[in-house]
Amino acid sequence: MFKRLLLTISTTLLLSQSIFAQEPKSNSEMPDAATFKEMIKGGLETKGQVIGLQELPISKLYFVEAEQGTYLISSDGRFVFEGTLKDVWHRKTIRTVKDVTETQRTPVSNIGFKPEEQLAHFVVGNPDAPRQGVAFVDPTSQYTQLFLKTILSNPQSNWTVVLMPLVGGNQAVDRSLRLWCSVDRKQALQDFINGTSISFEDIKEGCNDEKIVMGMMLTDLFHISSLPHLIREDGLVSKGFPENFKEWFLQP
Repeated sequence: MFKRLLLTISTTLLLSQSIFAQEPKSNSEMPDAATFKEMIKGGLETKGQVIGLQELPISKLYFVEAEQGTYLISSDGRFVFEGTLKDVWHRKTIRTVKDVTETQRTPVSNIGFKPEEQLAHFVVGNPDAPRQGVAFVDPTSQYTQLFLKTILSNPQSNWTVVLMPLVGGNQAVDRSLRLWCSVDRKQALQDFINGTSISFEDIKEGCNDEKIVMGMMLTDLFHISSLPHLIREDGLVSKGFPENFKEWFLQP
């Protein structure tokens, strides 16, 4: 478990740290995600071996655009940061308040991970339709059932739904593991949707909780405070199931 935690921390740092590499001058020169990450890695490596790592006592951080430059300041005024701020997920330097506003939504494809390969998940809806978003859910929550049945009511919906058993305790963890490790994937999907357990009798030998644990460690990365946590493909977020899902999903 500790090794997995270290791996997640390392990945998060790689995705979130500022870099000092030369930035492209225009969107047409923008490198792809893999190239940009290598630039990040190279920029960080020039700093040498990491000596220490310490979280700062900051709850909120503000970007300030002034007449003579920009800076970051903590909500209590205690910490002030000067220098270059780069958004790794959007692959751009933040120079103005407008730049900050434009980064409020982060398209799923920009985040730099593939939930279908790295996390315990189900594809719910029409697999031939373009993916509409990624959802993090607890399989024992009634809101999960409501969400799943809502998206299934639209034949063009296609969501990647990640198992994140953080609400229902040990029961949620056990159910997640059985759903993910079931040999009969089609029945497991139906059990997931309907809250049943028909597929639980036949479990894959050697199947473990690694991808479930990885998903549970992403709460800080995605600022998850309640479930289900929905991320529309363009980065629009709903913390909890919206009262009117269609209205939320169709907003600009």
